[in-house]
Amino acid sequence: MKRKLYMASAALLFCVVFSSIAGRQNEITLIMVPREDSVVRVGMDIASRYPTLLLSYKIDANRKISLHGWTGSEWVNVSLDAFRTGNFFRTGPDSSLIIEEDGQSIPEDLIPSEKWCSSVYKITTTEMRPLLHLVGKYYDFKFKDWSWFSESYHFPIETINPDGLNIAWYHKRLSEHLKEKRRAQGDDLEYWVALRHPSEDEKFYKTEDEVEPIPEVVEEPLQDLEDNPLTNDVAPAVLMSAADAEEAAQAVEADPELMD
Repeated sequence: MKRKLYMASAALLFCVVFSSIAGRQNEITLIMVPREDSVVRVGMDIASRYPTLLLSYKIDANRKISLHGWTGSEWVNVSLDAFRTGNFFRTGPDSSLIIEEDGQSIPEDLIPSEKWCSSVYKITTTEMRPLLHLVGKYYDFKFKDWSWFSESYHFPIETINPDGLNIAWYHKRLSEHLKEKRRAQGDDLEYWVALRHPSEDEKFYKTEDEVEPIPEVVEEPLQDLEDNPLTNDVAPAVLMSAADAEEAAQAVEADPELMD
């Protein structure tokens, strides 16, 4: 039961976070990738499509950190002090996405300072299929993006986009595959971590042991209002019988001011 509550809360968190950060064409994201060729390639492909600060990191056996930044044409060294203070960019990022190697947590020194990056998220796998899925969710990929990454990385589109994000009706030839693959979406949530997401939704950032039972929702009858006070929608039309309609018409003929 606790596992189900955890997954439900994680799914809700995922929706809350992604609904608030969807569409990143006008935002700058700091992407930090381990110095692993396949993952660096993902970072560079993202950087070619979205405003991106791309850093690669390497942690040796002694936990010594090496950082390099991509200028668009070459890799340059970035000192750890420059990273801590944010003195390695002209324009600071709106958020940060850290790709973490499986089972190897990054040190605190590699978590961007709140002084220059308010939102920080982490994907805790370099396995390519879930990585592409979560990166695509994070950036709210359009269909052309999903198609491009599907072809470039040799994955069927339904495996990296199992929830059918931004697939329009005229692409529904994939629908049968998507229905079969939807469970992968929930499974991939185990690799998603919101390290810092400054909003009222931080209450969802709980571990499995901290998840509280979801309270039962009791529906209450709506008040009889002619107008909806939240939307100002006009109240629904009232259907009348033929006799009532004829009586109403006769009343209007007798007193036209009733129509005002």
